[in-house]
Amino acid sequence: MPWKIKCNECGTIAMLNVSFDISKQKTIYYYCKVCKKNTFNDILGYLELDEEPNSV
Repeated sequence: MPWKIKCNECGTIAMLNVSFDISKQKTIYYYCKVCKKNTFNDILGYLELDEEPNSV
């Protein structure tokens, strides 16, 4: 499940792939590659991807 998250310190938006539902959480503690430390991240939502990337 790809989730879109946003760092609370620098505002960087990233993708987080986890195998469980995090929609009931407001934030998640996760490593930010820009801040180079663990920060709280807002969960922006679940991204739905096509099963086949080249489908028309």
